[in-house]
Amino acid sequence: MEKRELFKAWFFLICAIVFEVLGTSFLKMENIVLGYFFMAVFIGFSYFFLSKAIKKIQVGIAYAVWELLGVIFILLVSFIIFKEILTLTQILGIVCAIAGIILINIGEVRE
Repeated sequence: MEKRELFKAWFFLICAIVFEVLGTSFLKMENIVLGYFFMAVFIGFSYFFLSKAIKKIQVGIAYAVWELLGVIFILLVSFIIFKEILTLTQILGIVCAIAGIILINIGEVRE
């Protein structure tokens, strides 16, 4: 596989993660109807970019990275923007998720 195509696929995956995090973050809006609307739009974009990414990245790898990084960034957004508390268990989970993403990518079978 050409490196440029793989780079583009990973770019699409990062876009999918960013849109997922944005969409989920809109659920905290005071106006819940508007929050649901923005969430649906951003999650729709997230799935669109995920579908582009899995054309060149294994589905299992792409989905695992999408979910794990999405969860990590949602926790960080909730901590930084919404001033929610991260417990020691959540922090340990973030560290384990990062280690998991690294191990998943190291073990990816290249075609």
